[in-house]
Amino acid sequence: MILIDNRGTTNPYINLALEEFLVRNANCEQNDYLLLYINEPCVVVGKNQSIYKEVNFEFLRNDKLKLARRISGGGTVYQDEGNLCFSFISKFSNQKINNYRHFNQPVVDALHKAGVEAMMDERNNILAAQQKISGNAQFTNRKNIISHGTLLFNADLTTLRACLKRNSFQVETKAVNSVPSGIANIIHLTDKFSSTGQLKQYLVSELTSGGVYAFSDEDWLAIENLADEKFKSFEWVYGRSPRTKLIKQQVEIEIENGIIEQISSSQHHLQFLIGEKYEYQSIKKALEFTSNASQLLELIF
Repeated sequence: MILIDNRGTTNPYINLALEEFLVRNANCEQNDYLLLYINEPCVVVGKNQSIYKEVNFEFLRNDKLKLARRISGGGTVYQDEGNLCFSFISKFSNQKINNYRHFNQPVVDALHKAGVEAMMDERNNILAAQQKISGNAQFTNRKNIISHGTLLFNADLTTLRACLKRNSFQVETKAVNSVPSGIANIIHLTDKFSSTGQLKQYLVSELTSGGVYAFSDEDWLAIENLADEKFKSFEWVYGRSPRTKLIKQQVEIEIENGIIEQISSSQHHLQFLIGEKYEYQSIKKALEFTSNASQLLELIF
């Protein structure tokens, strides 16, 4: 197992771009690869999820966190400096699809060795003390496969619960829903590590053979471009959300590709918002010359 050097970046868009670049370009004929990284505070939704269903709108409204979308399915996760992300990149085979134990058992074994009584459940999560410490997902392009997950080490669970709690209004969508779980931080289950960085270094020593793969400057530029052009884009983060209807105070807003398609409301002057991005700053700008802009923002956000 070869360790990937991500140059220490904590930018979630670059780390997500790294994952896609690896699954599409890595030569896994002779070696598997492991990417370990820590992100600055962000919410990452699965490829087929609706931002509008999964993320609490107070955080959409106030820009408190970066919002991101990964290339794999599965549920929404909160990440910060107390969370360690791991990604295994391997040559594709049918036997590896949904075979999370193949990838995660070494992680479980390493946690056991560190005094954490970890185990996998039927939903492919890693549990300890009957609480979830890791969620997992996969993506393949039939050349390579990536199986990746998170490890809650010392994450801010208050913020996690707040930014993922249900909104006060009704949301209708056929998007994949996250499944709520009881969660725990590894720091409370073992005294072997005092920081996320220590856990990372421990897994490097336990899971890799000592080799490190470093990207060329040309590859790194391609990864940064992918982060800018795809993973930061409105079209990917918001626009990939399946069709969603929001219902709040007799106002119904239908959203497709992140764009307002229809508004049903007694407030007929809201119709001019049709065609706008359903994203707080865009709506705020569209309403800035409206006399009751603040009231309308409260009504539709």
